[in-house]
Amino acid sequence: MYFNSWVFAAFAVVVTALFALAPQRWRAYVLILAGLAFYAESGPANVLLVVAAALGTYGVARVLAGSGARERRVALAFAAIAALVVLLAYFKYAHWLSDAFAGALPGRFPVFGPLVAPLAISFFTFEFIHFLAEVHAGRIKEFTLKQFLVFALFFPTMIAGPIKRYGTFVPQVDGLRPARGAELHAALYRILLGLFKKVAIADPVSLFAQPIFHPDPSYTAATYLVALVAGSVKVYYDLGGYSDMAIGFGALFGVRVPENFARPYRATNLVAFWSRWHMSLTSWVRDYVYVPMAKRLREPRSGRSAIRPSVIVSMFAVMVIVGVWHGAGWQFVAWGVWNGACVAVYHLWRGGVVRRVAWLRAPSPALTALSTGLTYASFTFGLGWIAAPSLADALTIYRTFL
Repeated sequence: MYFNSWVFAAFAVVVTALFALAPQRWRAYVLILAGLAFYAESGPANVLLVVAAALGTYGVARVLAGSGARERRVALAFAAIAALVVLLAYFKYAHWLSDAFAGALPGRFPVFGPLVAPLAISFFTFEFIHFLAEVHAGRIKEFTLKQFLVFALFFPTMIAGPIKRYGTFVPQVDGLRPARGAELHAALYRILLGLFKKVAIADPVSLFAQPIFHPDPSYTAATYLVALVAGSVKVYYDLGGYSDMAIGFGALFGVRVPENFARPYRATNLVAFWSRWHMSLTSWVRDYVYVPMAKRLREPRSGRSAIRPSVIVSMFAVMVIVGVWHGAGWQFVAWGVWNGACVAVYHLWRGGVVRRVAWLRAPSPALTALSTGLTYASFTFGLGWIAAPSLADALTIYRTFL
């Protein structure tokens, strides 16, 4: 059920009306039932999966929050998080891995029937992992099943995020209320803005650009370059549009959904870019992948060197993970490698050159414009990896630029 469909429009009107008419104590349950109904549209089996995953996560969290041996709680947390990762990997990557390694292995991965990844599995598994990690660390101490189910089944964020944080989301559950006055106007404006971005900009640009990413001998490097720039417009307004609508729909119920984009194409370097792009994802990966990895790889500081291999290795690995998170296929791995390599080059440049050349550190409109342009260009040029239907098609496109 996509936000830009008439079915969803009718669904949203009904849910908003029921929410407004319901007594305060029932509003959380209205949202839980709405989430189940929203998810059921993608298939009844998917509802059973997400409910089972949610209840299992909640049950494990209850054990983690109780008293018990530390070793046992660590083992349980690790096992539960590993189970969620396996769940995501199986539904999203099993067919790809089975096909990719079919020639290298004597058998195939056990794939039972035609798998279709359940709606938003990449998002809800990350949210559940976050919840378990925070409970295990003691940063979430009190929680109820009602609160957790509202968090897990909040339909405005189910399609494309943003990825929510339990600690900031749940305090709002007990005060759920329909938006009124200026809040209602702001919520409707955000919904209409997101709808405009998606329908009036992203979709038409995609109709123009996407056919070009199916390589043709008549296409030149200039043709592909135009398509890449158009692709950067499409992906920003598509994801940004969905985020705007999610934030607007959340506001209708008195829930503040985190912002997901902060003008990333104005960033002057790649670290700043990724801190502004899909912020709920990049902050999740930072907190639960990059920071733990960097701590384990931390090397002793020596001399005056500003280049830290642990940071470069960790950020490269994180970008590969972000690439694979977006989809199953070697082209997504290549996209992650491209972005990881670009971030690594930036760190080497900043630590090895900029810190030694004073005029590169001095404020300058020309340098700002140049660095902003190069940041945008590195991201945009790499979009060909995931815009093309396959890795072979992407390589065909990039060979045109040689």
